[in-house]
Amino acid sequence: MPEPARQPERSSPTSIPANVLGWSIGLRAATPADMIGRVQQGFSTAALERLRKRLGLSAEQLAKAVGTSPRTLARRKKSGRLEVDESDRVYRLARLFERAVVVFGGGKEGEDDARRWFHLPLWSLGEKTPLDYARTDPGAREIEAVLDRIDYGVLG
Repeated sequence: MPEPARQPERSSPTSIPANVLGWSIGLRAATPADMIGRVQQGFSTAALERLRKRLGLSAEQLAKAVGTSPRTLARRKKSGRLEVDESDRVYRLARLFERAVVVFGGGKEGEDDARRWFHLPLWSLGEKTPLDYARTDPGAREIEAVLDRIDYGVLG
């Protein structure tokens, strides 16, 4: 009996090349260790602003997405640097956005589709948006699972 046809291998959230990680916030890391070091140093607030623009968020929406208040973000802008935990949450959101852009085809069109998708209430997320879910690590993992299903052509 012949062997079943093998499915082509697909990319996964962790298979995006390291030098691509961080592009949405203007930080290109040569290795994951480089990105870890950048997170531990604290991102510049310019990286935060780039992500805000990429996702099409207001300052209030961005503050909520990274788990802080608009006043705290205003203080960070004065100092020019985010705290480690804030940088980690910004990176998580950027990583999810980057993955969505890849899943939706890349380029300007993929970025536009990913931006819209982040704001859509999804049945698979209990009518919450991916942006709502991105606030926690378990939520981020669920977003990755949804993106994997989309990438593999599985609807539910």
